[in-house]
Amino acid sequence: VHDKFEELDYPYDVLWLDIEHTDGKRYFTWDDNLFPNPEKMQSKLWSQGRRMVTIIDPHIKRDNNYYVHKQATSSGVYIKDSKGKKDYDGWCWPGSSSYLDFTSERVRNWWADQFSYDRYKGSTPSLFTWNDMNEPSVFNGPEVSMQKDLLNLNGEEHREWHNLYGMLFHRATGEGQIKRS
Repeated sequence: VHDKFEELDYPYDVLWLDIEHTDGKRYFTWDDNLFPNPEKMQSKLWSQGRRMVTIIDPHIKRDNNYYVHKQATSSGVYIKDSKGKKDYDGWCWPGSSSYLDFTSERVRNWWADQFSYDRYKGSTPSLFTWNDMNEPSVFNGPEVSMQKDLLNLNGEEHREWHNLYGMLFHRATGEGQIKRS
């Protein structure tokens, strides 16, 4: 894309990559076929005064072969069902997904750690983040969001913290960007 923009003399400042840049809609990963060397690509853009932004959403693909989901499950950082027993399972871009409880400082710290260069392989200081779907969006939920009676890790219903969720997601991502530096 970059080389074609250069050839056609299209002005641009930032390349934005949506979820299709990932390995199977797993955030903090790259599709190795499309992006065999993401560090080199980011370096080239940076050297020419351009930037790259990748998407991140607050839901995590429920896939036991996906390291982020496995760590999130074992760390107990997901929103719970209305009984507080099971990790909530909603539907979004990756399909079956669980949603992180950003109302918890422990979860926000866990999320921030995901941005470290040793965890987010292929990321560099010149990679920026687009937070999306933080309403939180749930395709199979009422009003395309979470049910109001889902519980955070403190046992408080979603209806109590719905309007805080997106802000806390942004906060945790911003802290991750700072922490990795």
